Amino acid sequence: MAPPPRGLVVFMSDFGVSDPYVGIVHGVLERVGLGRLRVVDLTHEIRAFSIVSGAYVLYTSYRWFPPGTVFLAVVDPGVGTERRALAVETSRYYLVGPDNGLLWPVIEEDGAERVHVIANEDLFIKPVSKSFHGRDIFAPVAAHLALGGPVEAVGPRAPVETLKRLRLVEPCPPPGEETVEALVVHVDRFGNAALGIEARCLARLCVEGRARVQPPRGPELEARCLPVFSRARPGELVLYRNSLGFPELAVNLGSAAERLSVEPGARVKLRPGPKK
Repeated sequence: MAPPPRGLVVFMSDFGVSDPYVGIVHGVLERVGLGRLRVVDLTHEIRAFSIVSGAYVLYTSYRWFPPGTVFLAVVDPGVGTERRALAVETSRYYLVGPDNGLLWPVIEEDGAERVHVIANEDLFIKPVSKSFHGRDIFAPVAAHLALGGPVEAVGPRAPVETLKRLRLVEPCPPPGEETVEALVVHVDRFGNAALGIEARCLARLCVEGRARVQPPRGPELEARCLPVFSRARPGELVLYRNSLGFPELAVNLGSAAERLSVEPGARVKLRPGPKK
């Protein structure tokens, strides 16, 4: 069971910062919390509609916050449809967001103590918009939990088995299979492309310090395998394990995403180097 909530809400979305949406959600949290909440903006620059990128950022970030934190996660291209809204208590944290796979990697790793479908309209901001559930449903429920409100008060319980799942990390293929197909799970502002494969795949791919990379379009490229991209020459493509534990492609002082023409959701193929 998670520790008691500590009045801390961590807010993540794909809203961006050029529109008023993030500020409005802050306003709702303050309206409900009346000065009793602290809010940390994890990021609002998740690529628009990219559930996989949002799941990656939430999964690689949550463990750095103190137990009892409430995570308000809104990447919700299905807003207004039949997708469910969830409040989840894990072994150490609380999660509020859509049932579209966004929360699943954290739930899978930290365990689900209680999962509830958000249905208690007494907690909502009214009238409820069909397209801004972050403001009207998710934010007041996150505030309710962070202030110590019981998770069971938000709505009926749901079996974990019914939740939408999203797999961020694929296992390495069996021995003897050279090609590793990797999903690009996130592209950061530097153009570094995080890959949804086990980190141990790097040992198989990095032969004589190099690996081959086949982007979705264009010719196969060679990447150097290094501990960190900054050890490469400017403009050189690098395959390494990033600070969050995922294999990643980077270009020193450049953008791997531009070099490979990839964005979250794209797939690249990697093979051991340096065969020609």
